[in-house]
Amino acid sequence: MLKTALIILFAILFFLSITALLLYRRQVRGLSEQLKDLEPGSNQRLTCSVRDRNILFLCRLVNTYIDSQQKLVLQAREAEEELKYTIASVSHDIRTPLTGASGYMQMAEKTEDPDKRKEYCRIVRGRLKDLEQLLDQLFLYTKLTSQEISLQMEPVSLFPLVCEVLTGFYGKFQEQNREPSLDFQEEAIQIQGDSSQLKRVLGNLVSNSLSYGLGTLFIVQKGNTLTFSNKVKDPGSIDPDQMFVRFYRGDPSRNASKSSHAGLGLSIARELTQAMGGKIEARLHEDILEIVLTFQGASR
Repeated sequence: MLKTALIILFAILFFLSITALLLYRRQVRGLSEQLKDLEPGSNQRLTCSVRDRNILFLCRLVNTYIDSQQKLVLQAREAEEELKYTIASVSHDIRTPLTGASGYMQMAEKTEDPDKRKEYCRIVRGRLKDLEQLLDQLFLYTKLTSQEISLQMEPVSLFPLVCEVLTGFYGKFQEQNREPSLDFQEEAIQIQGDSSQLKRVLGNLVSNSLSYGLGTLFIVQKGNTLTFSNKVKDPGSIDPDQMFVRFYRGDPSRNASKSSHAGLGLSIARELTQAMGGKIEARLHEDILEIVLTFQGASR
């Protein structure tokens, strides 16, 4: 009797083992078929009919890997679209100074007047300088967005730095018959930042005013804020919430020939300011545009 019971028990166990083995084989074959049919970037996930802990764990691992691969595919597609957008946005800005330089070079080659030749060469150098600045902006923006730039943070005296930046734009202020107005409550104030990158931020804000502003450029320091303000010709064309978006131009038709930053200047200013722990924002009061820098670590 006992022997018969044991035989029946072993038979049942054998049958269950064979059944489990067949189910495992069918599940493995099913997973293989699902993987074979899986396309790159697909959001399809592996499914398991066998409720076994090890099989379920394997499915989770494979699905996690599929998720990571899908994320990489999406990132690659976004990067491709980003590249297309960047090329489309700057192609005109790159082509314009090159075309102008080429035209004036041809005129310089044909003229026999030394004064005209000298003037044409001066214009060519200016166009090539515009192109150099544009490429420099693009290179810096790429490094900033990929977080490949290193900052040397240290206490920086703000007032002399602003004066140094404004001095570099003296000629352009003269050309436009404009002038800056400085109002510092504390000329001895120091902030935490990278002095070379701070100069770039300040320079981009001054350049933006010269390209798109009117009248006096007012620069006012109060506490840990520095405000740049000036009149604008067409306030209705300016969206303060979009000003720091790359390639944004409030009025692309105005002063286009003077602008060589392709709408990247304010984007770079924002990225650098944030990287140094600060904040930058724009405000529009009727026809007055204000750009406010807020610094960290201000000391007297």
